Amino acid sequence: MEQRTYSSLRAFLAHYLALREAGSISIEERKLLASMEKMLNTLRPEERLALDSDSTDPPVVRHRERALMRLERELR
Repeated sequence: MEQRTYSSLRAFLAHYLALREAGSISIEERKLLASMEKMLNTLRPEERLALDSDSTDPPVVRHRERALMRLERELR
């Protein structure tokens, strides 16, 4: 499978959400989605939830920041 390059973590997450919410996707897109989910599964549950949240509550913000740092390392 071709390795993708994203301009930012937000771009990666936007692509992930688009694939996850798409009605039907190709076999290649399913493989890509599976590899993206594998990376996201390295996060703790509270970090994963924080990524999907727009909350400005300090603990959620901290979890989101940690999640983004972990993902950045994983994507490198």
